[in-house]
Amino acid sequence: MLVHEAPLCADEGIEINLTSAADPPGHCIEASPLVPGDAFASVTLKPPTMAGKCDPVKDLAPPPLSGKFARACPWTDEYVTDFEGIACITPEDDGSCRLGFDMRFEFQEMIRDARTCTPCECGKPVGGSCMADVLLFSDASCSNMLASINEILAEEEICREAHEGSPLAGVRVVFAQDEPGTCSPTTDVSLVDGTIESGETRIFCCSSVELVEVIHANADN
Repeated sequence: MLVHEAPLCADEGIEINLTSAADPPGHCIEASPLVPGDAFASVTLKPPTMAGKCDPVKDLAPPPLSGKFARACPWTDEYVTDFEGIACITPEDDGSCRLGFDMRFEFQEMIRDARTCTPCECGKPVGGSCMADVLLFSDASCSNMLASINEILAEEEICREAHEGSPLAGVRVVFAQDEPGTCSPTTDVSLVDGTIESGETRIFCCSSVELVEVIHANADN
């Protein structure tokens, strides 16, 4: 928006940036600089512009890890009541599993998940339309409205005369029509890059939950 000291937008004018008007739409924008009444004779409203690009989602998360996971916990009887898993012990000194615990599993400690997703890219927006209403106010809180300039289209520039002697201190921009264009992806998929850094291998010698219940019953006897 350009604010002119001369009638009919005859001078170069002072620019007031309305870029922040779209987020959120309709909020009060304090005019910077504030335009006193004796310097406010007319105003040029440039057409609203459509976004020149689409910003793809950047914070993509890699797919969740799948497979068998183990958690080693100290054994106490309280785990037996609603135990959902298999009972495991550490292997013998020679690495073998003792009788009754012959289900052998090897797990690697996960040090760090270093996977990332490759970025997505979009083409330029296609289509869309925009029409704005601009409300001018003599105060920075947008309470005392001077004028409402309606239905400003994306292809036109409008010049309006100002109220004589009134300053310009606040502006609201309301979108009467806001239909964003669409962008087609130029990269169809995001790929997972990087690896999972693993640490020491842990061995578990495991049995079934039925054996845990037998052990518990024998302990009670």
